[in-house]
Amino acid sequence: MKEKQHGLYTEIEIEKGFLDLTTQEERCIIHFYHPDFRRCAIMDTHLQKLTKKYFETKFAKISVEKAKYFVEKLKIRILPAVICFKNGIVVDRIVGFEELGNTDSFQTEILERRLGKSGVIDVPDVRPPNKTVFGFTSKTDDSSSDDDDY
Repeated sequence: MKEKQHGLYTEIEIEKGFLDLTTQEERCIIHFYHPDFRRCAIMDTHLQKLTKKYFETKFAKISVEKAKYFVEKLKIRILPAVICFKNGIVVDRIVGFEELGNTDSFQTEILERRLGKSGVIDVPDVRPPNKTVFGFTSKTDDSSSDDDDY
């Protein structure tokens, strides 16, 4: 895992690198960002902290300017957009800051618990994804409000 730069928050420079990463890693978190968006820089700060704590998950980012094909395929319209993958399949997405308190000053622990619900990081005391309760499967909502439109 160390050879694959686990524990480091890396930048994907080309679209092929995105595809390689998401299909070759068991669990990864990709931040789609724009270099001029303040909220993307805030998200980077939090993901950088979590990268060191959750070595088993690969954390990376890719500029929306370099990933136009995947921005379209994944229907990314609002930034920041954090897409969670397990074995090459999108299992969750966090769009904007609405689920994180809708404030720029949210704590890293809020993002950590939210990612834990996706099952892409192992956070103690967080319910695993898609638990069936009374015959219904839980599902996350990826709506957002006043974040940066891309």
